[in-house]
Amino acid sequence: MKNLTKALFGAMALTSIAGAAHAQDASPFSMSAAVAVQSDYRFRGISQNDREPAPQATINVTGPEGFYAGVWGSKTNWALNGANSPSYEVDFYFGKNTDLFGFANWNAQVYYYGYPDARTPGVGTSNASFLELINTFSKDWGGLTTNFTWAYSPEFSLGGGTSNYLNGQAVIPLNDWLTVSGLVGHQWVQGAKYFGSSDYTHYDIGFTATWKSLALDLRFIDTDLSKAQCGAFYMSTANACGSTVVATLTYNISSFPW
Repeated sequence: MKNLTKALFGAMALTSIAGAAHAQDASPFSMSAAVAVQSDYRFRGISQNDREPAPQATINVTGPEGFYAGVWGSKTNWALNGANSPSYEVDFYFGKNTDLFGFANWNAQVYYYGYPDARTPGVGTSNASFLELINTFSKDWGGLTTNFTWAYSPEFSLGGGTSNYLNGQAVIPLNDWLTVSGLVGHQWVQGAKYFGSSDYTHYDIGFTATWKSLALDLRFIDTDLSKAQCGAFYMSTANACGSTVVATLTYNISSFPW
């Protein structure tokens, strides 16, 4: 899932599903859903909705042996112009969680980012939609959880060519309802060779508070992209890569077995 807020969004739903699946031994399948609103939908530090609020939703299904699948959606606005910018994103993913000899968890995932109504002038027939293979390794150290992710795409969005993405995240629970977390990520895109650079770094840090089925995440987000670099390839709005504070309110719908 995209960026830390999106990752937290999906993780809360997946955690809920996993708990229900464990409790309901009679069925190997379970389903959960969540709805959210984000003050600025950011993907790896870059605004995907022209720095405006974005409603979002997800449905997740888990099966036996750690397999799962789901769909995620959000409002988008790449500011190409009113007629050409994708107005929404629909993502599909499939994966498997594997225990690595009791030391860590390996989440292997195939993730498709879909922009059904995208019209992209100036990039020929390049497709906005793209596919990534994502591997995340997680470890609970007791009071600290770490996650390391590598994502690979053979053809990034808008004909960007090969891309690789790495990030590291730390999550620390402060009590039973409040956690603090931070993430640093680095994106390489083969076709983004503007101003002598094809890569950039982003980071965020923030707090997540939960109450019953609600979660509120407040997060400071920034990248090392200049306005010119941001507007040249990654987003038509030059200010989409600048620092900001993002708020995400999520409501998790209780899991239920099939």
